[in-house]
Amino acid sequence: MKKYFIALIFASINLLAFSQEFSTPKSNVTVGDLLENAKNTPRSDTYYLIALSAARKNDIEIANKAIATGLGINPQNYKLLNLKGALLVKQGQLISARQTFYSVLKIRPEDEYANNCLKIIEETLQSRQAVNPILNNKSSYKGKTDAPIAPIEERPVSKEKLLTATYFEELKHKQECSHGMSLIKRAQENLIDKNPKSKDTFSLTKLVMEGLLTAAPVCPKSGFYSWKNNDVFCSAHGSFTSLDAEVTNVFKEYNTGLKAKLSRNYMEALKSFEQVVILYPLWAEAHFQLGDTLFRLGEVDSSINSLKTCLKYNPDNLDAQLLLANLYFRKGQKQAALNILDKISESQKGSVYGLSARSVAKSIRSGRSYYEIFPPY
Repeated sequence: MKKYFIALIFASINLLAFSQEFSTPKSNVTVGDLLENAKNTPRSDTYYLIALSAARKNDIEIANKAIATGLGINPQNYKLLNLKGALLVKQGQLISARQTFYSVLKIRPEDEYANNCLKIIEETLQSRQAVNPILNNKSSYKGKTDAPIAPIEERPVSKEKLLTATYFEELKHKQECSHGMSLIKRAQENLIDKNPKSKDTFSLTKLVMEGLLTAAPVCPKSGFYSWKNNDVFCSAHGSFTSLDAEVTNVFKEYNTGLKAKLSRNYMEALKSFEQVVILYPLWAEAHFQLGDTLFRLGEVDSSINSLKTCLKYNPDNLDAQLLLANLYFRKGQKQAALNILDKISESQKGSVYGLSARSVAKSIRSGRSYYEIFPPY
């Protein structure tokens, strides 16, 4: 399938090249001369021709240098971007190729070549068999119960939210408070239905005594609850209606990604998590979910980058540590994998993480191969 895919991409390159209104320069100047004297050849299309010629000769290094120089002159040269995407495919970097072709579509939404390549790439990625999580008895892609479930808003995101890590801690508090207010609102409305005269009175104690609440909810910011204009109010977070709208907005995209991943629709999950980390680059859990999705798509290097970013913002994320060890082992970096596994084994003795890390480390040291330890589904 992969050989067919690459052949199709490069066949498309040839068609694309012949459709351009350019011809190979009639000159004795070599490709090397042109690359070293960019000031004498300022047109980005010249570098497209150089790169195309090098690509046809399978000289990827020269082709990439020409593409980089050409894009330095004109970052929106769609021919260079299309060729860059094709070379990334040839090198097996499908995720990077996909991002490059999306860059083309921002410039030329109807570009047939980019659209066709994207379709093939995404079908290829989605058709790959799912792989086992590193933990056999614990799903590594479940979100943290206390984590914000998705920092995506319909309104513009402020710079403060992009750069302040405490925003995510505040979201956890808002999520918990919103859940409690939802229970209170439902209970108060049930009480009013039973006794319309109680519409102007509010007591959490009474709601509990009436059996409408199992216990009185507590705001994590120590706010107190009241009832005004048929709505619950928290002294710390405001009305339930406005808080619920914010929480729903913020959590929407992340939940979409989780649902897609649980259904093994990894391309849809990838699109959701990509949006999350673009808007909220400091949210460690979102980077883990993106890395885990890339792992399940077989994109090892891209997954490692996402996991490293996750651990940059949350070094204690054990799911990310275990998955990173998995990928290091997959790349043949056994010692790097063992360093992570031994650290987890020591710090998490007796837990599922510690036991799993110890088991995997033992298997690696015994000489077992990657797919003997982590067989595909």
